[in-house]
Amino acid sequence: MPDHARGGIAKGVLEDLRPIFTTKMVLTAWIPCLVITVLHYRTGAQHTWGHDILRRLYYLPILFAAFSGGLRGGVTVSVFASLVYLPHAFTSLLVQDPADALEKGLEILLYNIVAVVAGMLVDRERREREKQERLATRLGDALAEQRRIEAQLIRAGKLGALGEMTAGIAHEIKNPLHALKGTAEILRDAVPEGVPERRMLMLHIAEIDRLDQTADRFLSFARPIPADRRPVEPESLIDRVVSLVSTQARKEGVETRVATDGAVELPKVMGDPGLLAQLLLNIALNGVQAMTPGGGGTLTFSLGTERQGGKEYVRMRVANTGPPIPAENLERIFDPFYTTKDGGTGLGLSICSRIADLHEGALTVRNLPGERGVEFSLSLPAAGTGDG
Repeated sequence: MPDHARGGIAKGVLEDLRPIFTTKMVLTAWIPCLVITVLHYRTGAQHTWGHDILRRLYYLPILFAAFSGGLRGGVTVSVFASLVYLPHAFTSLLVQDPADALEKGLEILLYNIVAVVAGMLVDRERREREKQERLATRLGDALAEQRRIEAQLIRAGKLGALGEMTAGIAHEIKNPLHALKGTAEILRDAVPEGVPERRMLMLHIAEIDRLDQTADRFLSFARPIPADRRPVEPESLIDRVVSLVSTQARKEGVETRVATDGAVELPKVMGDPGLLAQLLLNIALNGVQAMTPGGGGTLTFSLGTERQGGKEYVRMRVANTGPPIPAENLERIFDPFYTTKDGGTGLGLSICSRIADLHEGALTVRNLPGERGVEFSLSLPAAGTGDG
């Protein structure tokens, strides 16, 4: 037999014996069984009552073995007790148990029956407990998935209602804006260059253009987002975003890093590469802007996997070393029109959240411990686990 085959057999035997010779088994079963045997062999034949007591004491280590090691542990100790008691019961080795031979034979039989019954009951109880633990785990996963879906539905309903309202307002604003711009351009052509009125008209037209762009952004938030979903490699997505953000990061003195576990092969996700890149790029640029302008910092991209509700998800994280987000703002950061930036519309992160919902994923944010920065986390179902 090859050495590696013998080694495999020996390893398997050791694995089988390990539950039988745990510290608890040695202290509660093996040592008491040996002590009872020594006392039995050293008790004189004239002490019939002593032999009766010692003979029945074997049940204690047998039961302890069954409670600790189940059927295998109980039977192992009962067979051992039977074998070490057998010479004392039916031979004159040192001293013979003076009890009746039938009684001693039945006692040995009962050792093993008790071990089998107790061990089977313990094993069945353990299997039932493991079954209940698995069921509790599945229920916990299902509840977590339900909470995640409920949060998505609440957010989607809020965004849908706001989207419809925004679309109506933006549409009504754009019509008079076009008329205002048209009349302003006619007046501009009628006013000679170099006079103060001409400059005021140019400023008027520029502000109309700015309002028109803002209305367009509101409409883009309200419109359904078209998605071309296909298998996407998370690593290539992160590489693309890092390339896009690196120029702006260098200008601000920010270092970009990518952290991933090279030993783990990440599954693909089903998604629209353009929309997912838009989501991650928006978060990355926000992170660069959140750090002290020109003061440096680190923008870290990380990849990994996790399980939610019994499904496998790919987790993409973007962390910055900027100041933490106030606790009262964390709950509102994905709400439409909520912004802390001067001149911001508050739609960027709302659109990012809609993109995550569109991909059956989740976008979350948290402050890193010790005020070390802020981390956004995007979880997307691995291809084949949550896609339609």
